[in-house]
Amino acid sequence: MRDLLLLASLAYLVPLAIVRPWVGILGWFWVSYFVPHSFTWGFGRRLPVAALIGGATLVGFFFTRDRKPLPGTWSVMLMGLFTVHMTITTMLAFNPELSWVKWNWVFKGFVMTFVTLCLFQEATRLRSLYMVPAICLGLWGLKSALYVVRTGGGSRVYGPEFSFFGDNNEFGLAVCMALPLMFYLARDEKRLWVKRLLRLLFAASIVAVLFTYSRGAFLGLMTVLTVLVWRSPWRMRFGAVVLVAGLIAVPLAPQRLKDRISSIQAQESAETRDGSVAGRIEAWTTSWHVATTHPFAGEGFRALWNDDIWNEYYGYMTYGAVRDVHSLYFEVMSEHGFVGFGLYIAIMVSALLSLARVRRRWKGHPEYGHLAHYAEMNQVALYPFMVAGAFLSFAYFDFYFLLVGTSVLLRVLSVRAEEAVAAVAPVASAPLAVRTRALNSRRSGNPPQARPHHA
Repeated sequence: MRDLLLLASLAYLVPLAIVRPWVGILGWFWVSYFVPHSFTWGFGRRLPVAALIGGATLVGFFFTRDRKPLPGTWSVMLMGLFTVHMTITTMLAFNPELSWVKWNWVFKGFVMTFVTLCLFQEATRLRSLYMVPAICLGLWGLKSALYVVRTGGGSRVYGPEFSFFGDNNEFGLAVCMALPLMFYLARDEKRLWVKRLLRLLFAASIVAVLFTYSRGAFLGLMTVLTVLVWRSPWRMRFGAVVLVAGLIAVPLAPQRLKDRISSIQAQESAETRDGSVAGRIEAWTTSWHVATTHPFAGEGFRALWNDDIWNEYYGYMTYGAVRDVHSLYFEVMSEHGFVGFGLYIAIMVSALLSLARVRRRWKGHPEYGHLAHYAEMNQVALYPFMVAGAFLSFAYFDFYFLLVGTSVLLRVLSVRAEEAVAAVAPVASAPLAVRTRALNSRRSGNPPQARPHHA
C-alpha cells in the first residue's frame, strides 16, 4: 500500500512539475527532507524518486514563462565561481573516479538551487519554500521523539534511510537547522491548526536532537536555543521556561545521555580525550597538510577516503575507522584547497551580511516587516550549521545552500520593497488634490493627467 501511495504521488507530481516547475521544486525538497521512499517496503525503494521529479522540474523550467532572471548578487556569483572551482578540482583529484561520484550529487544540488532562485521571487512562494523543510524535518523529529518515548531513550535516534542525513550526527544538525523555521513560521501563521502543528514539531524535535547522542548536534541545539531566547521579545519568560524544562528533564534523562553530554568538556585534554575526537584531530591535521601542499585545488572530493592520502600527508594511520574529515571547514579545505575554502567562506559571509541588511532595513515596518522576520529566521537557521558543522562532514548539505538561496531571494524582495516605498513617497508628500488624483488614476488603471498651464 505504501509503494502504491508513493507511485500515485509521483503520478501527480511529475506532470505538475512540468506545467508548474515551482511546484516541482517544492516536490524536490519534499523528497530530499521527508524521504518518502524510505517508508516503502517493495518496489518503491528502487524508484528514482528525486530523478523523476527533478527531471520533470528542469523540463518545465526551460519552457515556462514564469521564471525570472537569476539575481546578480554576490552570493549567486560566488556560488557560480565555487561550482566552477569544484569542477576543476574534480578533474585534478587524487582519485577522479571517487571524486566524480560526489561531484555529480553536489552539482545537482547547485543546479536546483539556481532554478529555485529563478522561480521563487515572490513572498507567498518563499513562505511555501520555508514550510517544506520545516514540516518535513519536523515530522522526522516527531517520529524520533515518539521512538524515544517508546524505547525509554536507551537507543540512538538516526535519520531516514536513503537520505544524506541518515547518520545520527547529520540528522541532529539537520533538525537543528529546521528548528528556527518551525519557531518563526508558527509565530505569524494565521491558520490555528498549522500554528499548533509547528509548535508541536518544534518541541518534539528538541527531544529528537538530544537523543541522537551527538555532541556536535547538542552544541548546535544550544546555539539555536540561546539565540532564540536572546532575540525573543519575551526573553525573560522564554528563558525561564527553557530553564525550568531543563531542570525537569535532567533528572529524568538516562545516565548514558548525561555521560555523553558531560564528555564534551573531557575532550580538552589529550589524556581524557576519547578515540572519536582523537580521530577527528588526526583528520584535521591531515586535511591541513593536504591544503598547504595543494593550496589551489586540494585533492578533490572524498580525498581522505584514500589510504594513500593518509600515508602521504599524515605519515601513518592510527585510527582506522576515520575516512571522513568530520569538519565541514577542513572538508572543503582538503578537497578544494585554500582557494575553494575562501570561496566557501565568502558565500557564507555574503549571505549573513545580506540577511543583516534586510533585517535592519525592515524591522518593525508595518507593511514589509515580514522580510525582517524571515531574515532573522534565516540567520538563526545558519548558526547551528556554522557551529556544529565544525565537527561534522556536512559541507554540501543542500539545506545550507537553500538557506543561502533564500537569503538572495529576501534581498530581491527587499529591493522591490524599497522601490515600492520610493514610488509612494512623492505621492504621500504631495498636496491633497494631487494625491487624490493619483489615487483615482491608480484605481482606474489610467496614468494621471497633467493639469493645463494657464498663462
